[in-house]
Amino acid sequence: MSEASEKETGRIEAFSDGVYAIAITLLVLEIKVPGGAGLDLWKVLLAQWPSYFAFATSFATIGIMWINHHRMFNLIGRADPMLMILNGLLLMGVTFVPFPTAVVAGYLGQPGDKAAASFLAVTYIGIAIAFNLLWNYASSSRRNPRLLRVHEDHPTVRAIQGAYRFGPFYYVATLIAAFLDARLSVGLNLALAVYWALPPREEK
Repeated sequence: MSEASEKETGRIEAFSDGVYAIAITLLVLEIKVPGGAGLDLWKVLLAQWPSYFAFATSFATIGIMWINHHRMFNLIGRADPMLMILNGLLLMGVTFVPFPTAVVAGYLGQPGDKAAASFLAVTYIGIAIAFNLLWNYASSSRRNPRLLRVHEDHPTVRAIQGAYRFGPFYYVATLIAAFLDARLSVGLNLALAVYWALPPREEK
C-alpha cells in the first residue's frame, strides 16, 4: 500500500474516532441531576436506575463498536468512495444511538418500556447490518485494486467475516426479547457488547 493510501485510511479513522467520541459523550447528558430532592436525594438518585442501565448498555456497545471498527481498519489499507459512503452509513447509526438510549432511560420499568427496548434493538440491528456492509465491501475479492492489506483468505479476515455474519440475527433475538421483557432485552444488548469485545476466533 502506498503512503497516499495510508493517509486516506488514516483520515477516515481519525474522523470516525471523533464521531465515536462525541456519540459516547452525548450518552451521559441523558442522566439528569435531580432538583429539590433534599434529604431524599439518595432515593431519587437510585430511582434513576433505568438511566444508568441504558447508559451502561449503550456506552459499552458504542465502545465495543469503536474497538471493532479499529480492528477492521487495521486490515484496510486503501479507501475508495464507496468505502467512505458505507463508513458514513455506519457512523450515522452510531450517532443515532443516544436517542433510543434516552427513550429507554425514560420508559424502562414503565408502560411503553417494551416499545422503547424494541426501538433500541432495531437501532442495533441497523448498525450490525451497516458493519456487515462495510466489511463485506472492504474484504471482497472483487475489489480491484484490493482494499485490504492482507489476502482475503487470511485467517483474521475469515474470523471477522464469521463473527459479523450472524450479528444482525443476534440483535433480532434482543428485539424478540423486547416483546417479552424490556429489561431482558436491554440486558441481552449489554451481554452482546461484552461478546463483541472478544477478539474473533481465527480459523485454522
